[in-house]
Amino acid sequence: HDDTPMNGNVSSYDTPAGAVHTINWRQHFGGLEAADVKRLKQLEQENARLKKMLAERDLELDVMKEINGKKVVSAPARRQQVTYAKARGLSERRACALMSVARSALHYESTLAVRDAPVLAAMSILSAQYPRYGYRRIQIFLERQGHSMSVDRAWRLWRLAGLQVPRKRPRRRVSVHRPRPQPATAARHVWAYDFVFDACANGQQLKCLTVIDEYTRECLAIDVAGSIRSGRVIEVLSQLISLHGAPRYLRSDNGPEFVSRAILKWAAQNGMDMALSDPGKPWQNGADESFNGKFRDECLSLEWFRTRTEAKVVIDQWRRHYNAVRPHSSLAYLTPNEFKQRYCSTEAIEAVLQD
Repeated sequence: HDDTPMNGNVSSYDTPAGAVHTINWRQHFGGLEAADVKRLKQLEQENARLKKMLAERDLELDVMKEINGKKVVSAPARRQQVTYAKARGLSERRACALMSVARSALHYESTLAVRDAPVLAAMSILSAQYPRYGYRRIQIFLERQGHSMSVDRAWRLWRLAGLQVPRKRPRRRVSVHRPRPQPATAARHVWAYDFVFDACANGQQLKCLTVIDEYTRECLAIDVAGSIRSGRVIEVLSQLISLHGAPRYLRSDNGPEFVSRAILKWAAQNGMDMALSDPGKPWQNGADESFNGKFRDECLSLEWFRTRTEAKVVIDQWRRHYNAVRPHSSLAYLTPNEFKQRYCSTEAIEAVLQD
């Protein structure tokens, strides 16, 4: 008897493999309908998905705990954190989301280092050449050299190069009583002195010590040298005292040559008080500052000194002209010599000096 189906196909129940499959299916799902079996499969898949999500969440928490101990702000540092998170097993997408880094920026390579290299080199050279200039002045020099430079970029590169202006050390000054005398009321009441600087055509430097009488406007001396220290100042003043007598006050600024211990001691020994102007207030020595302006405008700016010796001769000739020939507007257009002869009696001078 032939049990072969009419269509020629063999039923799965009639093969050994089909029989085994049927037995396994019945062992696992015996008594369940097809819809129940499908639902069970879905639950198993959902359970596996939840387990995977929980494992990923635990991994994210571990990574974030480790990274949050190193708070960073810059983009390169955050990219390094993304790389670390990927090494711990997070996907690139999830690591970028946790670190707030765009995936397009993860593989970005900045060209700032290449663009800033020549500017940094030029900035370092300028800073060494002008050590007292800050980044704003350096920015002007860089723009003159053709570099496109904003203030913000100059500040960023200045910090990147580690540059800074050296801090000034405050000068140690001698504590001294500073009386404020009234304007000079007689000759030899107040002598004022200061320095004026210039140079010769041969490169020699000129340092000129100018000494005037504030009342008569007479220029008592202009000492010209390459360098003048406090000892030389004392020598010049001593020569003037031997010719004219000592004044009541000596007025000057706070230059180191004028506030040295030597000159303060010398002035006290000769019965003179120091009338030092406050730092940064040149108008307190206005008479000598005014004279120095005329000296530069009418002599130094007009003459061309070939040597220091020639400068000494020409400057002394101008001083004599200033005292004897040039009319002075504050003296009713008299010369200092004429004013002194007409209005400065010996009795008046001695009376003022004794006050």
